[in-house]
Amino acid sequence: MKRSGFWMSVGAVVVLLGCSQGTAMAKMVIWSAMKGRVTLNGQPAAGAVLVRNFDWQWKDEAGSDRAVADASGEFAFPAIERSSLLGSILPHEPVIKQAMTIEYKGVTYKAWNYYKGSYKENAENNGQPINLTCRLEAERKAHGGVTGICEFG
Repeated sequence: MKRSGFWMSVGAVVVLLGCSQGTAMAKMVIWSAMKGRVTLNGQPAAGAVLVRNFDWQWKDEAGSDRAVADASGEFAFPAIERSSLLGSILPHEPVIKQAMTIEYKGVTYKAWNYYKGSYKENAENNGQPINLTCRLEAERKAHGGVTGICEFG
């Protein structure tokens, strides 16, 4: 009898903690929305295929999405969001591996590599919206915590 009372108390605390945050499920941004432009030697890379991949350690989930650059080389991705009851209650350090490639005229470019350690939107760019310029001829280098050929701004 005492054990069932203990577990009922634990359940009540879990429910109260979830409700105190305004929602029982926390919104977790796995990859923030982004937009940008792809060029090769200053010219739009129309038809370039951008592929975003993620590996979310908390839920042991991997996924991807893709976008195609338009005639002016512009592309856009929506945010990738998830939710988790336990993630909203239990303390943990988010670990989300992000990688993006660009495929253009038979060549694959490593455009973005990053380990996201926050569920906040735009954490990849210090809270600022993500607007990229991806130059296919550029050397891969670090731009803040992101490594690749895409630059912010």
